[in-house]
Formats: sequence, structure tokens, C-alpha cells
Amino acid sequence: MVDKERAAEILKEKLADNLVIVDSYETPDVWCFGLGLVNDDGRIMHLMGDTTIRINKETGEME
Repeated sequence: MVDKERAAEILKEKLADNLVIVDSYETPDVWCFGLGLVNDDGRIMHLMGDTTIRINKETGEME
């Protein structure tokens, strides 16, 4: 079983340098993480649309 901390690590390994996790929640099967963009001023901006990335709790794979 993949815990929340490991799921966040899996996602961070795949993110570009200017993307960050801004929020998270879980469902029975997946960990869900919302992404934001760090602009040139260092501020975090929320992205438009559905930016939720899902990590399967059993396999650790992105869905």
C-alpha cells in the first residue's frame, strides 16, 4: 500500500521544476494532488482546468 508521503514523492520525481503540489485529498483507491505553477517572482499560481494528478494506492502508478 502506498501512503500519502510516498505518493507525493512519486509525483515530485516526475514534475518539472516550476510545478508544485498545492493541495491533496484521497479517495478509497487513489491519492489526489492539485498542482500549481511557480512564476518568476516565486509566487505560486493555480493552474486553470483540472490539474489533479492521481496516484494509485495499490500500485503507486499515476492514473
